[in-house]
This record gives sequence, structure tokens and C-alpha cells, in this order.
Amino acid sequence: MEVALAIGGRKVVVPAWVTDFDTFRRWSHSAEFPEEGRVCFINGKVWMDLSMEEFSSHNVVRTELGRVLANLMKETKFGRFVSEGMRFGHLGTQLSTEPDGMIVSHEALRSGRVELVGGDTGTQTELVGSPEVVIEIVSESSEVKDTEWTMTAYFDADVQEYWVVDARDEDDIRFDIYKRGKKEFVAVRKASGWTKSTVLGKSFRLTQSEGADGNPDFTLEVR
Repeated sequence: MEVALAIGGRKVVVPAWVTDFDTFRRWSHSAEFPEEGRVCFINGKVWMDLSMEEFSSHNVVRTELGRVLANLMKETKFGRFVSEGMRFGHLGTQLSTEPDGMIVSHEALRSGRVELVGGDTGTQTELVGSPEVVIEIVSESSEVKDTEWTMTAYFDADVQEYWVVDARDEDDIRFDIYKRGKKEFVAVRKASGWTKSTVLGKSFRLTQSEGADGNPDFTLEVR
């Protein structure tokens, strides 16, 4: 039986033949896979979020992170910043998600530890393996996924650092970097709002100000 989910005029139909991780991946590489919303496979279940994206606390934040991190990758020649829209898969843990961002080193791509996989048309649409950094921006509809489900899933997938950003509360902006502990991710201790990424050898701080249009603006500082 097909499963359909519709929210605010957006609709996703999960085909009846999608019953496990392998069939989910086959679906995700096909022309039938939805272009709208986020559809993931986490902990043996299909997770869908069809909510519209909030402007300030999500879209503006993600744009700023992408701008800074993409430029940083060019400056340091560490690797590539992979923006939202690229699928992340880990075969060993049967995980398939679409993060808000990822950082993958040139070394990981050269060695084959991380591979770019194509869909039906031969285009490269999925990053498979263990990227160094995965980034998620929390929204009302993704809070449990971003702070609980994927926290464990990304650790099991050998991700080195997990960055979680929550800008929904203007008085309490969260920019947390989690590093690998023995059994789970542990939060990196902050100093005056700065958080150190061991992977990149840089410290980061996310600040908010009022934009020229009166809406919140965000700046990702690096040192």
C-alpha cells in the first residue's frame, strides 16, 4: 500500500515497494523521488518534512553558513562545503538524509572514503561515506530529528563533528559543535560564545544583528 503525506498543499507519496533501506535508496535515485520537502531514512523508518522553510531563523542562517564555509574551504584548501540539496548516505548504518550542509575533505574524496554517487541519469546526487562535518539547522518541525535521531545516526556513521544551529529564539541563539566521544557526541565547551572545531582548526561564533530591512541578520565569525 502506498503512503501519502500532504501538508500545506505539498504532497509526497511513498511507493508501496519502498520497504527497506535498499528500496528507499533506489527510490531516492529515481525520477519518482519528490523534489520538494525533505524525505529521509533514519533508524529504519522513512521521515518526511514538508513544512515551508522559515526565512530568518533557517534560510538566512543557512545562507550565511554556506557563504562563510565555502569561502573558508577555498582559503584553507581543506575540502568542499556541500550545501543543502545533496543527499548523504551511509551504507553501513542504513542512513539517508539531506542535511543543511556538510564539509568533506579533499583527502576523503581522493581516498574513496567518501564517494559521489549518481542517480538514473548519471548525475552525482548523493555523497556516500563519512564526511568530516554535518550541519543541521533546527526548525519547529525538525527539532526531534536534529537533536535526537540524527545525533545518534551521524555518530554511528562515523561523522567527526556534528554542528547544530538553532536561531528560533532571538535571545538565545544556539551554535553548538559536537565532537566524537567514546560512545556518543559530546558538546565542545564554549569560551565567550566561541566554539572550536578540531576538524577545521578554527573557532566559530554566530551573532545576530538587525538587517537593513529590519529583519534579523546573522554573521558567522571565524578566527
